[in-house]
Amino acid sequence: MLKKITYLILSFTLLCNICHAQNKIQLDSLLLELNNQKSDTSKINILLQITVLYQKEDYSLAAEYARQACDLAIKAGSKEFEAKAYRQLAFTMYAMGNYKKATEHYFKALQFYEVVQDKMGIIAMTNNLGAVYDRLHDYDKALEYFFEAQEWLNKLNSETQISLRQPSLFNNIANIYQTKGDIPSAIEYYEKALEIAKKTDNKQLVGIVSNNLGKLYLSDLKEYDKSIKYLQQGLKVRIELGNKAEMSKSYNIIGDYYLKIGNIPKAKEAVTEAIQLGQEIGSLEEQKSGYQNLAQIEKSLGNYQASLEAFTIFKQLNDSIQSQLASSEVARLQLQYDFEKNEQIRLHEQKQQRDRYIIIIIVLGACLLLAILVVFLIRSKSRQTELKRKNLIQDIEIKNKELTTNVMYLVRKNELINDVAERLLKIQPNVLPENNKVVHSIILDLQKEVDNDSWKEFELRFNQVHTEFYINLRKLYPDLSPSEEKLCAFLRLNMSSKEIAAITQQSTKSVEVARARLRKKLHLTGTASNLVTHLSNL
Repeated sequence: MLKKITYLILSFTLLCNICHAQNKIQLDSLLLELNNQKSDTSKINILLQITVLYQKEDYSLAAEYARQACDLAIKAGSKEFEAKAYRQLAFTMYAMGNYKKATEHYFKALQFYEVVQDKMGIIAMTNNLGAVYDRLHDYDKALEYFFEAQEWLNKLNSETQISLRQPSLFNNIANIYQTKGDIPSAIEYYEKALEIAKKTDNKQLVGIVSNNLGKLYLSDLKEYDKSIKYLQQGLKVRIELGNKAEMSKSYNIIGDYYLKIGNIPKAKEAVTEAIQLGQEIGSLEEQKSGYQNLAQIEKSLGNYQASLEAFTIFKQLNDSIQSQLASSEVARLQLQYDFEKNEQIRLHEQKQQRDRYIIIIIVLGACLLLAILVVFLIRSKSRQTELKRKNLIQDIEIKNKELTTNVMYLVRKNELINDVAERLLKIQPNVLPENNKVVHSIILDLQKEVDNDSWKEFELRFNQVHTEFYINLRKLYPDLSPSEEKLCAFLRLNMSSKEIAAITQQSTKSVEVARARLRKKLHLTGTASNLVTHLSNL
């Protein structure tokens, strides 16, 4: 088995050099051709080809050329090429771990394909959006998009088109089932995807599905022989393709395999290779996974300083990725997309209504009674459409309230965990060597419990729902402390003392005392006014 891995590494080095040389020749040729082109359409095509080549080696350059293609398409007024550019830009942002931007660009491309009813485009975008929601851990939303893509796929007549998209879709559905713990369903979909990918000679999908099956047998079923078989198969295909990003993923999983079977030197070798490839391609996600594995490997070797350094880098990369995830922003984009889609339907309906009105006036100009009836129907439809629009706005407000409540419950937990972790990091250099391992393990455990939201996020979402609340509160009661303002916000949401105590980690009695003091500051002591009702009226 070790000889096979060594052989794969040597093959990888040779093939990388060959692929790099081939890519260099292609890039030089395309760049020369780009400078000689005068047509915007030709330039966009070349820019997109350059983007695809750089996606194998350098994500930052791939993103730059995709942006150039997008800007040129917008300037030329070509919606079709603009959608193609957004697809490539979204793919690159997704690979770099910037899911917020990836979602934004996928939605823009999807809007175009829905307008022109391009089934293949719709399938690709809904499939990709499902993959984004998978990374954001919204698995039900991911499955919703994947099954929507499957419905569109069932409408196709071409077997070639179906076989082109089906393995990717099956693989993504299998990912969700694996995450949700339905292992038999996951294996069923993975094997279906692998079978179709092999039949159609789709090497990229063969590599992806093989790697996923290897992870499943490693992590969920602990069947190590099957695991390494699939992992080696996936790595071999990825080396043949010269795709550094996918190879980095394979080496990370192989490193985890060796760590689990106790071969620490081989685990470190594989993970180091994964980190190096992740740095070369510019993938924060793969670097993060590599350093996370390296921290565990160094810890198992007793190298606690090296483990801490690897963990520190992992934490920095993880924080960078989490700052880009912006799940609430993705949810806002989803709402914005739904709103714009309904607005387009409303405008389309209005246009149809105007067309019908004109036809009726021309054909039945002499029939005044019928004309009046048609006008009545048009106004009735218009009112219904307006009612739909208002309902949609209400839905947006409700979902904002839900987001506010969710963020609020995370605030106290984040503050406490981060505070404890930071204190431990500060005192670690002063801890006795025999206790260093224990402190480090506590820090790692604390990190897993961290949620990546904040009180600032709560205030932002709260202000969006209750726009004038803080303004009126501070205007009427300028002497309130920050903790009293927080209590006011909780009471404005009609939360009980018991609920507030659970969030703030106080006793119910302490909250009741704080409420009594707040009544006094709000000049409600001795009156029949209800505190919650008073705050609701601000």
